[in-house]
Amino acid sequence: MTELPIIKKTTELVIQSLGLDMSPPDYNEEELLDLIGDAVAQLLEKRLEHLMQILYTMDVAEEKLRAAFAPENKEPTNITIAKAILERQKQRAKTKLEYQRRSKGDWFDFGEEEE
Repeated sequence: MTELPIIKKTTELVIQSLGLDMSPPDYNEEELLDLIGDAVAQLLEKRLEHLMQILYTMDVAEEKLRAAFAPENKEPTNITIAKAILERQKQRAKTKLEYQRRSKGDWFDFGEEEE
């Protein structure tokens, strides 16, 4: 599976999950990380509880969130969280694309029976 459809699907999932009011542009992974980082920074500053609810709904790994808020984290918190979101949404995008690819056949086509 090529990376372009995964990034495109990931962008759609991120925009939907974060409730961003925009149509999905064609981002590369770095631009998408910047978009997520900016959105997370705003949510951290103004709506922390809402951000935590979003992260829970996205099923972002709890240990990654703990690491983001840890005092020894050298990276800005919003970037660490953005990376965790991007990683999780890429996993979801891969799964969705793989499932779509598999389910294009007839639901009743279970293969030929061997005699």
